[in-house]
Amino acid sequence: MKKHNNSSKILFNLIFISNIIIFCLLINTKVVVAQADNTKILKTLEEVFHYVDNNSKYSVFYNSDKIDVNKSVSINPANKSFEDILNLALKNSGFTFKYVDHQIVIYAKTDTQKSSDGFVVKGVVSDDKGETVPGVNIIIQGTNTGTISDINGHYSIKVDNLNQTLVFSFIGLKTQVVPINGRTKIDIVLKSESEKLNEVVVVGYSTQKRSSVTGSISTIEVNNLTKTSAPDITQAMQGLASGVQVTQNSGAPGEGVQVNIRGLGSVTGVNSPLYIVDGVPTKDAMNNLSPSDIKSISVLKDAASAAIYGSRASNGVVLITTNKGRRNETAKIIFSANTGFQQHGKLTKMTDKYEYAKVFNEAADNFNNSSNIIDHPELYRKKITDDILNSTPNINQLEAIFRTAMLNNYHLGISGGGKKTQYNISGSYFGQEGILIGSDYEKLTGKVSVVSEIRDWLSLGTDINISKSKTNIVGSSGDGYGGNGGSAVRYAFFRNPMIPIYDANDNFVDLPDRPDLMGDGYNPVGLLKNTDNVKTQHGTFGNMNAKFKISKNLTFTSIFGIDNSEDKQKRFNKTWGNSSSRKVNEINSLNVIHSLSNNWSFSNVLNFTKSIDNIHNFKAILGTERIVNEFASTSVNDRDFSDQNPTLIYIGNGTGVVTAFEHKLTYKLLSYFSRLNYNYLEKYFVSALIRRDGSSRFSKDNRWGTFYSASLGWNINKDFFKDFEKLNQWKLRFSYGAVGNQEIPDFAYLERIKQGYQYPFGGTPQEGYATYKLGNNDVKWETSNQIDIGTDIKFLFNYQLNISIDYYRKTTNNLLLSVSIPSSAGYAESPVMNTGSVLNTGLELNIEYKRYFSKDFSFHITANGAFLHNEMLELENPILAGRIDNSVYATKTEKGYPIGSFYLYEMEGIFQNQTEIVTHAFQGNDIKPGDVKFKDQNGDGVIDSKDRTHLGSAIPKVTTGLTLGFNFKQLDFSMFIGGAFGQKIYYQIATDIEGFYRPFNLTQRYYDERWTGEGTSNTQPRACWEAKSNNARPSSRFLEDASYLKLKNIQIGYNFSDNILKKVRLSNLRIYCSGTNLYTFTKYPGLDPELTTSDNTLNSCEPFRVNGIDWGTYPSAFTLTLGLQITF
Repeated sequence: MKKHNNSSKILFNLIFISNIIIFCLLINTKVVVAQADNTKILKTLEEVFHYVDNNSKYSVFYNSDKIDVNKSVSINPANKSFEDILNLALKNSGFTFKYVDHQIVIYAKTDTQKSSDGFVVKGVVSDDKGETVPGVNIIIQGTNTGTISDINGHYSIKVDNLNQTLVFSFIGLKTQVVPINGRTKIDIVLKSESEKLNEVVVVGYSTQKRSSVTGSISTIEVNNLTKTSAPDITQAMQGLASGVQVTQNSGAPGEGVQVNIRGLGSVTGVNSPLYIVDGVPTKDAMNNLSPSDIKSISVLKDAASAAIYGSRASNGVVLITTNKGRRNETAKIIFSANTGFQQHGKLTKMTDKYEYAKVFNEAADNFNNSSNIIDHPELYRKKITDDILNSTPNINQLEAIFRTAMLNNYHLGISGGGKKTQYNISGSYFGQEGILIGSDYEKLTGKVSVVSEIRDWLSLGTDINISKSKTNIVGSSGDGYGGNGGSAVRYAFFRNPMIPIYDANDNFVDLPDRPDLMGDGYNPVGLLKNTDNVKTQHGTFGNMNAKFKISKNLTFTSIFGIDNSEDKQKRFNKTWGNSSSRKVNEINSLNVIHSLSNNWSFSNVLNFTKSIDNIHNFKAILGTERIVNEFASTSVNDRDFSDQNPTLIYIGNGTGVVTAFEHKLTYKLLSYFSRLNYNYLEKYFVSALIRRDGSSRFSKDNRWGTFYSASLGWNINKDFFKDFEKLNQWKLRFSYGAVGNQEIPDFAYLERIKQGYQYPFGGTPQEGYATYKLGNNDVKWETSNQIDIGTDIKFLFNYQLNISIDYYRKTTNNLLLSVSIPSSAGYAESPVMNTGSVLNTGLELNIEYKRYFSKDFSFHITANGAFLHNEMLELENPILAGRIDNSVYATKTEKGYPIGSFYLYEMEGIFQNQTEIVTHAFQGNDIKPGDVKFKDQNGDGVIDSKDRTHLGSAIPKVTTGLTLGFNFKQLDFSMFIGGAFGQKIYYQIATDIEGFYRPFNLTQRYYDERWTGEGTSNTQPRACWEAKSNNARPSSRFLEDASYLKLKNIQIGYNFSDNILKKVRLSNLRIYCSGTNLYTFTKYPGLDPELTTSDNTLNSCEPFRVNGIDWGTYPSAFTLTLGLQITF
């Protein structure tokens, strides 16, 4: 392990030093004092201008018809700044100069048409066909000042000075930003907006014009990423692309997300997409990149787009490009900051102590009046008396675990470049307190990017991202047996309102004096405040790259990337509680996990482009890639610490036996790939690619897999709608391809052995090794075959309207599953096998609308929606998963139904009287009026396990996102709404707080809707202890509609005027207020319909973790922030 760590540090140091060297070279190019040519005397103005042009970062512009460049001067440039040289040269000439961006403009001091309050700039605006354009918006950049071109395309505008910049914009034509550069007459030709079709999007290992893309690729508007309080990119992506579902695992600070592209393609394998950042694959670096550092995001959804990544692309690919500097740009400093607070949203309403006591006593009466105690009087249920009520508090235990939490986010970046080099340096801090007591998260990130053109044919670059984070974790979800310990949210639901949080001595009250009346759940506030579970992470991610220009049409790019991380988690389970009969963690314990992940990749790609008379256009790549992932971890345990002082809690200081476990793995991938794109007159498009992958995860007989795709495109408007100029594009797309999934445990083809088995030798047991898991030499890739049919339509009227529609059908075969074997075989774990197939079909729609109403007001809206159908086509043996009680599961995955389909009894209502009971199918001997009535699915007259049926799944049938905004003068407004519909959640926690499992608290819903006599309710059963076996069966009673529509974000900003900016010497200043998770429209009674991942511990009894089971999850927070953005 030490060796891995040292090699990682050496590699990081080498890359860091290379950054410093290149950056120093960059700084050297920015020196503004002339150092060379000590002896050369500049003798004419022309020599002066050429000297400054050649030796500075500026280009010199002048009108040779107005200035005599042969005028004699005599200037020694040694040790003089360029500004001094120009001042000397132009002295007494009648001319002066000014800096405009990266230019030096020479102009006559009297060569202006000055009005009483400034200068007048005039001109004519025409289009690329030579026709004048009326109604064009002309605005002075950074101000509210503007005008509109008249019917003949003429305009006239007053400016304060001739160093300002004009912005020309018109729907259907490409916006132009034009520096005045001392001119008073500027004629502008606005080119067709169709040039935006030439916008370049990132595809696998290269870029491509959007107009020539034949696959299904969604690009995410980067500006939207920074409008939420999300700490990382994946959370910020939520709802911004059709067919991409982003769901947080929980609302805990630092918690990750699930990203699914076009449904679930694997049952027990990984369904997450592949992430590529600046050409380097990554798993962990996504959480450690700042959203402010992102330049572009492309989501490859179909096989035509993703197959270039072969065996890793079955679940789609997310391509991310980070910010780089720009050549010939003066240093630009950007600072942004926001701070705010977070609070919980709407909480489930629970009963107070009086309501609870009323129902408790009602249940006791129902029990005591039954036949249960005739022969067993010791079972008599006691009741809560008025004396008990008057001597106890009335606490909202759920409210008590939450707090108002602070959030801070800062980002500082500097970028720029010279003629040969460009750079970008940034740093970010994100700090978030959790709304649950004791939870918080801090993250520091730093980024350095440098690209330098060493020769005309060679450029070198490097990108380094480093990160450090710290998370204080609290038990907040799951059933108490998950990785983070007892769930404070769950126990807050359970906790009776009559139990105090603290006793008279300010000690936590754990077990109450009367658990028979008040329950025995843990004190949730005590759980949170006695949690000591800290996770720290260090990450280094980046690349070194070289680009060789071999010829006009041929380039070669080589990228060496690293993705290294070091994680350490220290969890101390301390002893606490004031009860003499029970202590929480009576024997305290310590667990320390340390893991190292060292991953590198090396890709080499030839890129060929060729156009023959702009008719036949070719683009091809040929490449190879090698990936090595190394992982090592140790887990060490100690217990029974006599002193719980934090400074004394370390391995070896406990009195128990220290145990340790170590785990190491190495995975390798070798790949060869090629892609060819061809188009005829930008009208007909053909694309084909192939990739060959070899993975160490499979045996030699099945190590290599071949993946491919082919796609066609047709710009139909160029054949049939040539005269309809407002139809800018109508493209038809078709693709088919095969991609793979190799995300199974390493070396699944090998048998596993472990220590701990006893063998008798000479009558004495001896410890030895034995096989505990079978291997399967025939295991191979999961393969997804996908068809995609799509169209892209772009209209240009006095507004812009873009529509994209895609239909897809994806079938994943040879699913990688652990298949059960008879226990008589003697193995503890089943081998992985290829069995079964799953289908995902869907329709995706994306609509963009933009309109400029005037120079002061513009509006835009983007809407996306996706419809999804998921179905198992083949599966040899059904899979039960989603534990909701001991050996009781809520879902069944089998042929003909979705993955993780809920398999439950179907509730038909409540028995209102004895007649309904005797005329219904037999449910048991103790059924009474007021009990739940279940549907007899098979009609055999008996309600038993054969009557469980499929009742939906946690997979949304429809997902949608809506972004709208407007700009009015200096104000800007944006709003984002996201939703999901058709999914279900099994509200497991209600089996305890509505099911009379123990004396736990009750929901207000149950109190209001419970059955108290014939005709009083058909939704909630009577209050009674003995009815749990019937009323709390796994049934649709606890299955809830989880459809929701969320107002995810609103942001209002104000951009300061140019007049103010000049006074404070800033290029841009914007302040804003933003709200996140503002309101949720839903019927779901739990805390949050989005965050419903079961947190059960995976084991041989539960083969995969099921979504849609709510044990009491950490909810997402309502957030309100104030922020500012400054550009220097």
